[in-house]
Amino acid sequence: MQIRQTLQSTRAYETHAHPTLSIGFMLEGQTCFQTPNGSFFLEQGALAIIPPYTQHSCNPIKESKRSYVMVYLDADFCAHIQERHFKEATTLLPLTSPLIFHKALFEAFTRIIKALIEGYSSLHVKALEVWLEKFFWLYTKQNETTQVDATLNNVAHFLENRVDEPLCLNELAKRFGVNPFVLTRHFKQAYGCTPKHYALDVRINHAKKLLQEGTSLALCAQYCGFVDQSHFHRFFKRHTALTPKEYQVNFIQ
Repeated sequence: MQIRQTLQSTRAYETHAHPTLSIGFMLEGQTCFQTPNGSFFLEQGALAIIPPYTQHSCNPIKESKRSYVMVYLDADFCAHIQERHFKEATTLLPLTSPLIFHKALFEAFTRIIKALIEGYSSLHVKALEVWLEKFFWLYTKQNETTQVDATLNNVAHFLENRVDEPLCLNELAKRFGVNPFVLTRHFKQAYGCTPKHYALDVRINHAKKLLQEGTSLALCAQYCGFVDQSHFHRFFKRHTALTPKEYQVNFIQ
């Protein structure tokens, strides 16, 4: 699990995705929350729910400052909790809504996360696990699984494992024996973005892990297939609203 707290920020993001289940809430102000299901205003009292690999953005309204918290939860860990109620949950099952308006759940979640920000405690982690169990019981779409074409699934898996070089669409299409335009159209229908955008998300998320481990910015750029450190800096900031150095300095284990 990771928690990101952003205070008094007007920074904007490009559309992006995380491999985690992300749950966010506002501390103050409003934000424009965009998902494949539409655009919503998010403010205090609601939880924003972003499933793994879902393209989204949360940007300020007319450059007004907003403060918010995002919690990133391992998808396999969440599926394991879901499985206590839904035996078919070998992978994370879909959820019912991108916005949750449930006063008791909201207050309990924000209380637990704020306590974890102040200091790690196994009791708070256990409280979060209990909270997740109730949340999944209430908001899981039962008996509904998402089937992705096997070739597209293999393409995504390939991209997740080739983070050290930029994507060449023609070579990717040739490798999997499909037309590049057909691949792009079908991939976007399945994953909400083009293979190129998906590959960039994967590389940025891999860069975050390397930065958390203390890897130098120059090596991060090389390990993640960017031409140089400047190229890495530009794409990382567009995706996270932080420079790689800011992300590394502010990350707290």
